Amino acid sequence: MAGVSPITVSRALRTPEKVKQATLDRVLEAVAETGYQINSIASSLRSGQSAFVTVFVASLQNLHYAAATQGLIDAFKGSRYHLMFAQTGYAEDIDVELLRSMLPFRPAAVVFSGIVRNPVAVSFLKSLAIPVMELWGEVPDPIDMLVMSPAREGGRLIGEHLVAEGYRRIAYAGHTISRSLPRIEGLREALAGHGQDLALLLPMEGTTEMADGIAVFDRILEQLPDCDVMVFGTDVMAVGALVRAQQRGMSVPDQIAIAGYGDLFFAAHTMPQLTTVHMAPYRIGETAGKQLQRRLNGDPEAERIIQVPLRLMARGSTTRRKA
Repeated sequence: MAGVSPITVSRALRTPEKVKQATLDRVLEAVAETGYQINSIASSLRSGQSAFVTVFVASLQNLHYAAATQGLIDAFKGSRYHLMFAQTGYAEDIDVELLRSMLPFRPAAVVFSGIVRNPVAVSFLKSLAIPVMELWGEVPDPIDMLVMSPAREGGRLIGEHLVAEGYRRIAYAGHTISRSLPRIEGLREALAGHGQDLALLLPMEGTTEMADGIAVFDRILEQLPDCDVMVFGTDVMAVGALVRAQQRGMSVPDQIAIAGYGDLFFAAHTMPQLTTVHMAPYRIGETAGKQLQRRLNGDPEAERIIQVPLRLMARGSTTRRKA
């Protein structure tokens, strides 16, 4: 319809600045009339140069993962790469067959919102010979690249703060499996340095919502009546506990102190403000995206492991009033 060769059409659509204006106008007119769309998958199969990055996200209900995902999207904005998302559950449990299902798309790279621990999956991913980016977890030897949040340090920061404030009967409620274990270990190490330990460790696996924090508040006091501070694996649960404390007429932190983890957007606006650990999820995703592009663009100096710093946000929910 345009009266030009297929190569000229390809050039007009991919590098229009290299085509005469009159030719470009004819090609664009034919595109408009036919409704033609470039098939990026077919193009990548033909050229062997994929423009797709597959991103496996554990859960977009998790606000930290959602923020990291947005950072990843923004980092790739304006590049030639397209992100393809799959919500798969936690990376450590990922099935090899699910990974095989992505092969027809010939991804240029793969991203996981966690650490892949399944040895069969790890071996399979290494065999693909493409960049693999893992997020959040704390491991010394990732599959390929890792942008991590030092959870052990986060737990240590909370522990040191609680000891300094004089708390002695400390309860922890939240995930206790591998992805959260370093945080708990860091908390216990800080307490052990002062001759203390957790008085209660209450495992809560799976999704944790505000309602879980409300419910577990009563469970903690039933099992540990003299508890003076509750530490939660997420800010969401911690806010639920704050709500329950207010329902029971208990003063925070005078009668019971409460701490969370993650510094979500509402943590500085609760009454009292929530003590937590800030871990910059958006920056984690953005950093991962930038480093991955460096690798995809052939930069051999792209860092293999990057640690995004944490900081303690000591606020009114645990900070005792000074006499």
